[in-house]
Amino acid sequence: MKNFVEKLSIEIAKGLPGPEVQWVMASSDRMIKGFPRFPKEDSISAAIMILLYPKDNLIHTVLIQRPGYKGVHGGQISFPGGKKEASDTDLIYTAIRETAEEIGVNSSEINVINTLTPLYIPVSNIVVTPVVGWIGKKPVFTNKEDEVVFIIEADIRTLIDPSIIKVKPFEINGEMINIKYYDYKNNVIWGATAMILHEFLTIISKVNSSETF
Repeated sequence: MKNFVEKLSIEIAKGLPGPEVQWVMASSDRMIKGFPRFPKEDSISAAIMILLYPKDNLIHTVLIQRPGYKGVHGGQISFPGGKKEASDTDLIYTAIRETAEEIGVNSSEINVINTLTPLYIPVSNIVVTPVVGWIGKKPVFTNKEDEVVFIIEADIRTLIDPSIIKVKPFEINGEMINIKYYDYKNNVIWGATAMILHEFLTIISKVNSSETF
């Protein structure tokens, strides 16, 4: 695990793939309607955690399904995370705090590797900063029931397989759009989460291919 983390840290430090790679996984409404790629002056800051850990001799990350609600992100699969609070020292702190709150991971056990390219989400006017962290052993998860329906432990070896990227029509607020998504064991990962995940997996693909994911 430590060998992998060191290689990943070096690869991130070389430079991030950036928005062009993120937008490979953008849904059709982003493209057709020309959604802006940059935040506004009043945009809200948020952070998510891409948490890496070993399980069954493979490296995993954790995603969550949000409860269904009327908001634009209701029911979606995402990484643990949320909005920056006034008391948060920075966005890395936000990502760690939200991860501890939502899935019960001990914040003191999370080792931060680096951050990835921030992604602006126009429909909610939020700019999300992805934080990559790792834990040397499988965490004990406890989901916060009012914010997390269930937890998905996803192995990187499966996520990095391009055959799980698919496209399908999807109805959002009465409008049909085409979404490009990751089909992880029948879990649909799309939208901002898929865009963030795609940049991360692009970086992962550059790490020594002999590494066991």
